[in-house]
Amino acid sequence: MEKDQSRRSFIYLLIGGGLLAAGYPLINALSQSGERKSKQTFAPTPSNSLGPFYKKGAPRTEKLKGPNDSGTPLTVSGRIVNTNGQSLAGANVEVFHADNSGQYDMEGFRFRGQVLSGAGGEYKFETIVPGGYGGRPQHIHYVISAPGHRQLVTQLYFANDPFFGGNPDSNFSRDSLVERDLIRPVTLAGQDKSQTSAVVFDICLVKS
Repeated sequence: MEKDQSRRSFIYLLIGGGLLAAGYPLINALSQSGERKSKQTFAPTPSNSLGPFYKKGAPRTEKLKGPNDSGTPLTVSGRIVNTNGQSLAGANVEVFHADNSGQYDMEGFRFRGQVLSGAGGEYKFETIVPGGYGGRPQHIHYVISAPGHRQLVTQLYFANDPFFGGNPDSNFSRDSLVERDLIRPVTLAGQDKSQTSAVVFDICLVKS
């Protein structure tokens, strides 16, 4: 009984941290010959298209938003782990996205940056909620690299995006590129012009 309660508590903790999403579990108990192993693994974060707007040389910064940039302020944070649940310190997290109107800056590096994960695998950056474009939902592109692990190219999507009509479970397939378990809930604070958003996006890499 105590083991079952501990396991449930562990799973609830992961749900709160974004590493386990209801309906899209990122932890799978391994079994062999009908016997459950004590080891558990995290499912790797799905890959997603890099798209045509990637640009090398983004600056190392946690602040992608400039003082005069319009749009709802957004803070994205999370942890980088591998499939064994090991936190990956020093992982390079490169991100880029469109501006509030759905345009990418191809001349400079607005809304482009790179951050390193901390000692516990944590990362964080500040930007704005990107605009959708060309029939695509709002999204942020990621390129994540860590020594001894496969590079991951993926995207982050937002559960409150009007594109999903309030029901990401049913409407994610409106865009064939969207993976359901790349859509994350958004926490809102404030109202109108003072509103801010926050998203937790934990990422799991595969060892090379």
